[in-house]
Amino acid sequence: MTNFPEERVKGSAKPPQPLWKGSPIGIYIHVPFCASKCGYCDFYSRVRQDQKAGYLKAIQQEIRSYAGRGIQADSVFFGGGTPSILTPNEIGEILGAIRESFALQPDSELTMEANPDTVDLEYLKAVYALGINRLSYGVQSAVERELSALGRKHTFPRAVQAVEEARKAGFLNLSLDLMLGIPYQTEGSLRETLGAILALRPEHLSCYLLKIELGTPFAKRHAEKDCPSDDEAADFYLLTCQTLREAGFGHYEISNFARPGYESRHNLKYWRDTPYLGFGPAAHSCFGGRRFYNPSDLALYIEKNGQIAETEEDGSCGGYTERLMLGLRLAEGVSLAEIASLDPTFTPEEQEAFRSRCTPYIKAGLMAETDGRIAITEKGMLVSNGLLAEIL
Repeated sequence: MTNFPEERVKGSAKPPQPLWKGSPIGIYIHVPFCASKCGYCDFYSRVRQDQKAGYLKAIQQEIRSYAGRGIQADSVFFGGGTPSILTPNEIGEILGAIRESFALQPDSELTMEANPDTVDLEYLKAVYALGINRLSYGVQSAVERELSALGRKHTFPRAVQAVEEARKAGFLNLSLDLMLGIPYQTEGSLRETLGAILALRPEHLSCYLLKIELGTPFAKRHAEKDCPSDDEAADFYLLTCQTLREAGFGHYEISNFARPGYESRHNLKYWRDTPYLGFGPAAHSCFGGRRFYNPSDLALYIEKNGQIAETEEDGSCGGYTERLMLGLRLAEGVSLAEIASLDPTFTPEEQEAFRSRCTPYIKAGLMAETDGRIAITEKGMLVSNGLLAEIL
């Protein structure tokens, strides 16, 4: 019998489900390997690669556990870790399992994260030939002192070269990651970084404010003492928003900016609360109305051939509170009427109560209501976590 996901999520004994009739889903592949660990990173990854063969076998088996259901997919995202640690042949093996198990649409968006120091022109040509059509480079800064403080192994000239190689390989959709509020960053150095990045003409930019997570090397050595103050970091965020807007980028999500038509189709699935499946240790899924995840344990993942999924504490997904929380990350905001049509428990009384909670923030300029949609403004995005906690 095919090992369907409903059967392998702990605490579930549902029989195999009928053929999938929903809209195309997104597929996330977690690659838990890095050449080195950056001091700020708390994502699940390891430097040792002696278990790579076991990982590749297990993830292909996990992917194939969904075969035979006719599930359509139109986005694949290789994240990590550092996916470009894998060889083109290894990327091809995983893509082969996906194509065998899912109805991957011809116009699918296939993204791979990469570090500039882990690729070259031949590598990029090879993965492009496999169908990868979108690259996401972790550049972070154009200033060498800041890159060194972050523990990045590449120089900015190497990042420039990696962008040029991506274009030569055929990539027309390129995203670059930047970090704000990092050690030694000033307004001047940020302007330098933004100017240098815009000169590379990327289609998409992800700009994240540094958050020092407990347990990371940054937390242990109190790296915050070398970072800009919270007020300075807020100013840097607003400067970034203004600079990118003037350069023709739409600010479509709290940390994401794109030229028209180049918004991340895969990540929009998360924020619009549509189904996706995650494969690999530490990967999360929202599928069949439930949320489940693989524990962050590579050895266990290999031992159990990828069959280690557990239901999240609140295992349901798709309720109106979740749709509000995720949708408010987007500049487009949320339509209360649309959410009510998807979740009848979002009654007129609940809608009015939600709108009432938003009213003080609308008056303060942190939120706005236009044509029946409620959204967080750019100013409000700076305090979005606290704001969402208050209204939800």
